[in-house]
Amino acid sequence: MKWRTLLVAILLISTIQPLSRATTTIPAEFLFVGSGYGHGVGMSQIGARGQALEGKTAREILSHYYPGTEVTPFLDNHLIRVNIANQATSASISIEKSSGAFSLYQGDIPSTENPEPYGKYDGTVTATFTNFSGQIVPFLTSPTAKFAPLPPNQSWTIRWEPNSVIAFKSGDKSGRYKYGQMTFKSVTTKLTSYLAVTTTLRLHDEYLYGIGEVPSSWPPASLEAQVISARTYALGKIGRIRSECDCNIYSTTVDQNFVGYSKEDEKVNRIDYGILWREAVNRTYVDSESALVITQGGLPINAFYFSSSGGKTQNIKDVWGSEFAYLLGVPDPWSLDPKINPRYYMWTRSVPQTMMAQAFSLPDVIAFTIDSISQTNSVMAISAYSSEGKRSTLTGEVFRSRTKLPSTWLKSNLQEIIYPVFVPECKPNPVYEGVFCNA
Repeated sequence: MKWRTLLVAILLISTIQPLSRATTTIPAEFLFVGSGYGHGVGMSQIGARGQALEGKTAREILSHYYPGTEVTPFLDNHLIRVNIANQATSASISIEKSSGAFSLYQGDIPSTENPEPYGKYDGTVTATFTNFSGQIVPFLTSPTAKFAPLPPNQSWTIRWEPNSVIAFKSGDKSGRYKYGQMTFKSVTTKLTSYLAVTTTLRLHDEYLYGIGEVPSSWPPASLEAQVISARTYALGKIGRIRSECDCNIYSTTVDQNFVGYSKEDEKVNRIDYGILWREAVNRTYVDSESALVITQGGLPINAFYFSSSGGKTQNIKDVWGSEFAYLLGVPDPWSLDPKINPRYYMWTRSVPQTMMAQAFSLPDVIAFTIDSISQTNSVMAISAYSSEGKRSTLTGEVFRSRTKLPSTWLKSNLQEIIYPVFVPECKPNPVYEGVFCNA
């Protein structure tokens, strides 16, 4: 890495005067080349797959990515409340194949209580829940019956018969859910109100059966490592309901990708792969109320994980500022294997000018510099410069998030790309919209 080049570029940039937009070419886009996908902290899912293909066990995989931890039995018979739609206007449910019935309850009914339902409806009925001024208004439809309007309430709960599958839809989100119950609640803020939809189910089995993080066709040891990591992560979310989502945990990659019954029912070319995931979950049980969990000092760890790296996982301090001895950078060569990681062992992305400027809160961007990198060669700090001579600096993780780049593992030659307005004697670079400087 030519740090002299970077230093010369920064010195030049720091002394320039504001430039006229009329005499400055503003790039339409910026090209980035990198490796890996995700924040890089904890277990690499591609790395787990690679190690499993080499014959490593789930315990060995987890020990590698979370050094100094143990895999031990831990109580996991908790109920977990999962947000499946948030900040929505309306949502609807029906029963797949019209098989079975569902019951409707007025209010947010705890799973442990069994009051009389407001009504019970057969499989031909569709229920739509709409948020209106801090209240949820249900509306029932059926090809065989008509229903009187239902009263508004802050929340409604539905339960359904065993073996029935609920088809759920809210805007462009849809899902299939077999276990637990659903709650439709109006969440009110100082400015507005919206619909939050949650499903409450057992963490031990019902929740884990629906985790859609990796393909079920992967080697058994990698599936078991994913199950144990997902269970450990979820245990860290138990005990607190987040008011903004009415949930313990989100169903998206904000937390973990929960897809419900679609995972258990996963098929590829008519081959039932979902059973392989279910069996992987079952193999991690100790008994009906406890299962294998990653622990340190007898307590579950913060089991972060991600897709793939740039060859080594991240030190959590470099990404989020916190420190945990088991979340340090460890080798992850499997992520750079094109056979195991064909999509992200190397990637190229174009970031439009508008996105780049918005990311840095600048009127425009005509150049950027990578100011510092971590021991794992990922970007820790990056600065952009506007045509007016303004500078803005972001952490690597914030930059990745705002520009939608797969990772912060950017190739090192980006350190040497400075736009020609700053270094007029540099040679043109045919690959990037900029120049290649050899100081």
